Amino acid sequence: MARLTKADVVRLVDGYDADPIGALSTALRRALDADAGTDWSELLGLAPFDDARRAALAALDQGALDGLLVELNEQRSVAPGNR
Repeated sequence: MARLTKADVVRLVDGYDADPIGALSTALRRALDADAGTDWSELLGLAPFDDARRAALAALDQGALDGLLVELNEQRSVAPGNR
């Protein structure tokens, strides 16, 4: 897995309010080394999330989305055990 750069995080935070799924998808593609065409549901399947978190993100639960934003902003990656 890759780490987000400062520029990646800036784009994520700047774009989150207008398009949270688009901003998170772009960041997850980078963090997971996924292809540009990988969609939200595929990214969730690739990420090391437990089933409950994956389901909350798939349901577009605002708390789960905000938690992923915080994780990517602070950790610059997704990893088992993060949040």
